[in-house]
Amino acid sequence: MGLIFKVPAFIIYFIAGLWGTFISLGIVIAHLGFIGGAIAFVVFPVTLTFAPWYAALADGNWFPLILIYGGGICATVLIAIGTIIDKG
Repeated sequence: MGLIFKVPAFIIYFIAGLWGTFISLGIVIAHLGFIGGAIAFVVFPVTLTFAPWYAALADGNWFPLILIYGGGICATVLIAIGTIIDKG
């Protein structure tokens, strides 16, 4: 029964992660150019963590931050609900 919550959670993780990755790399490429984008791709977790914060604070674009962090939080809550249902 918990799969009702877990399957959408994994879909949210996948879509928010993939979409957030492209947006974060786009932010880095727009501000640092191709070489900066290549370095950001190599240090991928750092890019996914800090690029949305940079866009939010420097450019006033809050969408990447909401997408990455909000998607992760929502999916985590859904997985927790599914796990509670499976245990009960």
